[in-house]
Amino acid sequence: MVKQARPAVVRITSSTATGSGVIYHTEGRTGYVVTNEHVVEGQSRVNVTVGDAATYSGTVLGVDAVRDLAVVSICCGTFTTLEFGDAAGLEAGDEVVNIGYALGLSGEATVTRGIVSAIRYDSRYLSDVIQSDAVINPGNSGGPMLSTLGEILGINTFKYEETSSGRPTEGLGFAISGVTVQQHIPRLRAGTAIPTATPMFPTPTPGSGEGYDFGPLSGDLRHDPSDSFIETEYARASFSDMVIEATFVNPYSAPSNSWDYGFFLRDNRERDGFLQLVVSSGRQWELKTRSDEVSERVAGGTVRNLNTGAGGRNHLMVVAIGARGWFFVNGDYVASADLSSLTWEGDVAVITGAYTGDEVSGAVTRYEGFKGYELKKRYGPAQGTLENEPGRLATHNSGVRTRVLVAEIEFISPASQGWNYGFIVRNPEVYRLEVIGVTGQERWTHFSHDVGDADYTDRGSGYLRDSGLRLSPIRNYLLVIAVGESGWLFLGDKVVTKLDLRHNDDIGTVSATGGFFDNIRGKIEFLNFNVWAP
Repeated sequence: MVKQARPAVVRITSSTATGSGVIYHTEGRTGYVVTNEHVVEGQSRVNVTVGDAATYSGTVLGVDAVRDLAVVSICCGTFTTLEFGDAAGLEAGDEVVNIGYALGLSGEATVTRGIVSAIRYDSRYLSDVIQSDAVINPGNSGGPMLSTLGEILGINTFKYEETSSGRPTEGLGFAISGVTVQQHIPRLRAGTAIPTATPMFPTPTPGSGEGYDFGPLSGDLRHDPSDSFIETEYARASFSDMVIEATFVNPYSAPSNSWDYGFFLRDNRERDGFLQLVVSSGRQWELKTRSDEVSERVAGGTVRNLNTGAGGRNHLMVVAIGARGWFFVNGDYVASADLSSLTWEGDVAVITGAYTGDEVSGAVTRYEGFKGYELKKRYGPAQGTLENEPGRLATHNSGVRTRVLVAEIEFISPASQGWNYGFIVRNPEVYRLEVIGVTGQERWTHFSHDVGDADYTDRGSGYLRDSGLRLSPIRNYLLVIAVGESGWLFLGDKVVTKLDLRHNDDIGTVSATGGFFDNIRGKIEFLNFNVWAP
């Protein structure tokens, strides 16, 4: 097997690095080599030596620094290729063989042999990686991990070496799984730019609010119906509680062919599971829990305001906290969902092609402004009584300063109906604030105050028809979500209204409040006041 495979393994050299690669495909007299990104990093041309004799000038077609993969083309010659094997079917104990140009030594490629120790998901590489005890040395990078039949199972990438009592221990070798390699080869060969996430927790821009934990990212998800994969671009983040959003551009009109797009959430392959949320050209949305073997529908329904025309744009946003999730399309609330089946931390991704038939060869689903915040519980649970002072709002200040927030509270209504309560949000040190709440007259209200204003500005109000508001002396649960220019007020599990926050983009404190119409008549108690923010 080694004798047959060795002619397809190549040596790659440049002014900065030496490594290995493997020829996986030919077209006429052109050969295509897959290797590691770090072998060709920063290079447009490299030297590729085939058969330990002929050296060709190789063109670096595309690189993926996240997954450490690259594709190089060489011309012109007659080249031996190796096929990809069943990497998805690998198990611990299976025998593997590594071939590569270890340590950059002259002569033919060297061979090591071992067994698969484990297969695990590595969040740094956003890939399943194959761990083996077959020796990997510098120079082996980019070379193939092969089956005993000479099929490519992975691309050797890195190893761990530690010391114990001053003595080196045995290194652990890892290869990027062939499943990932095959999935990303088409875009690498096409030279498609692969966006990478901004550093985690960047420094906020002064005056702009909190910095995103990743993004904003923009790019293209290229359709490939033949690969049987959902096309993805990961953020390289690890969240459980979050706000994520992106704008998607329809690849074509709905009548010409169906399409879909959305997100993976909490994608943690070490725990074998993630959430999949998609909208489709049939104006439907669906949330599923998925693993490598099973898929289970959690919720779904109709999206009434979805743009389905060719080139149409749709903005999707998800807010998730523990077992609860809220879904928004084009600024409108769509539905809430029970996420209790999967609450662990994991990566997030934009996706397309979740359903069979929803991809057209050569088409592109573009995504723009893919970004997200990790939400953390910054305050609570708190309870107490709102104390009223003449001429002032009764408040309980959480001390949390933010413009992106999820806040919840339970109020106990006084015996009379002369009460009102809710939230103050985006209240900086200057006298500027948003007051959002409900009243004993079964109304919701939103008003604001700006610096220098003599009075409050009415931003909206209305009746709470069929809202489930409990008047006296029962608890009412309120929740407010604020992101960017919009917010949403909930009473119980029902959305009351969308809030226009375009006039106030400040970072400010979040408070529980009451008595914003006249004085409180009776005592207002509150329970379970909690605030989540970036």
